[in-house]
Amino acid sequence: MGTRLYGIKLVVFTVLLSLISGCVGMTSLTIQKNFRKVADDTLPVVVQVNTVDIFSQEVPDLDGWDFFFPDPEGDTESEEREFRTQGLGSGVIVRRVGDTYFVVTNHHVVGEADEVSITLHNGRIYPADLVGKDPRRDLAVLSFSAPGVGIQEAELGDSDSLRIGDLVIAVGNPFGYNGTVTQGIISGLHRSGPTDISDFIQTDASINQGNSGGALVDLKGRVIGINTWITTPTGGSIGLGFAIPINSVRGVIDQLVETGRVAYGWLGVSITDTSHDILESMKEEDVSGAVVTNIYVGSPAEKAGIRPGDIILNAGQRRVKNADNLIQAVSDLPVNKESGFVILRDGKTLSLPVSVEERADDDTIRSRAEKFWPGLRLYPVTDALQEELENVPDRGVYILAVDKGTPGDTAGFKSGDVVTRFGGAAVDSLDAFYSALKAAEGETAIVIVQREGEQLELKLGPMKQN
Repeated sequence: MGTRLYGIKLVVFTVLLSLISGCVGMTSLTIQKNFRKVADDTLPVVVQVNTVDIFSQEVPDLDGWDFFFPDPEGDTESEEREFRTQGLGSGVIVRRVGDTYFVVTNHHVVGEADEVSITLHNGRIYPADLVGKDPRRDLAVLSFSAPGVGIQEAELGDSDSLRIGDLVIAVGNPFGYNGTVTQGIISGLHRSGPTDISDFIQTDASINQGNSGGALVDLKGRVIGINTWITTPTGGSIGLGFAIPINSVRGVIDQLVETGRVAYGWLGVSITDTSHDILESMKEEDVSGAVVTNIYVGSPAEKAGIRPGDIILNAGQRRVKNADNLIQAVSDLPVNKESGFVILRDGKTLSLPVSVEERADDDTIRSRAEKFWPGLRLYPVTDALQEELENVPDRGVYILAVDKGTPGDTAGFKSGDVVTRFGGAAVDSLDAFYSALKAAEGETAIVIVQREGEQLELKLGPMKQN
């Protein structure tokens, strides 16, 4: 009986194993077919971007005799010659208007190139024109004309719906290998990076030089990101690649195609993240947001009533989790239209209507230094800070940096100073400093600082109104 029962179990196990093996085989084939379809759908919409930089340089005009026996007086004649350097990257066909096609790529791929051309997956080459570029997000849009050809456009997905662990495929032209497809997962979201507006998708799909501007796609072949940069100690992929979310790219494409430029919103503040030390020193609970450290007098923020020491929790319809979030949100807000902001001040939430302005260029903003109030970058005095630095008192607020040309700079504050009193009030925390700063915004305040063991009295001028 036992032998018979064992035989029945063995038969059942064999049948189950066969069924499982069959299912695994079917699953593997299904996955393979799906990857093939994604590649087939995506390869035609990803192009190679070829650039040429042309420059002239004077070189000695040497004949054979001069080469071996140069003139000792150095009177060798020279001539101006033209040199051409080539570069390459990737791009994605995102729009068609008549016979004109628009390609999104990275700003650093195009740079200041004198000539640009597009190579399709089928090998056809078209000269391209620069429509516009956005260095703050590292994006550019090119166009090329292909009458009567009928070229495929990319389907754009929804990067806001992505989850860590999602399978993705990267398509581009690494090192000139046209139409390269690699596979991986989404390793992280909302990563910081080297651009002004920093919100990246992290992936372990292999990305190398030449992949920049190419597509990161989901398993339905929809473009969910534009591959942009990698972290590597070797120059090649180590599984740390980053892409700009397509939802951030859409608005840039629209503006560049319609106007040739990108208009960004400007709030007029400097900000930092809500770290544990900063929140503790501001007497606030554990919240996520962006701490306002300085404001431009006359800016949208100042006009709306936002002040240094406020914590911005919401900007428009977006929840603000950190400084990068706020920069991203403000950049996307409609210019000269009211948007609702939520701030945290002294433990209470306030709702403020703010009309952001169009952001000026960096040089113009830097020229407004005298309106940047107070111009101090602060940090609480902590045990770790006292262990690392000398002559730091037990209480106060440490000045990390002073912005040049600002009221704080004019008053004589220096990096390394520790503020201990402000306008007669003791300063033992960021909360005390910002409370005193708000109270004194219309008048000159006497500020006591400790500098290398000595006590100094400085005068900070009032926040000047326009």
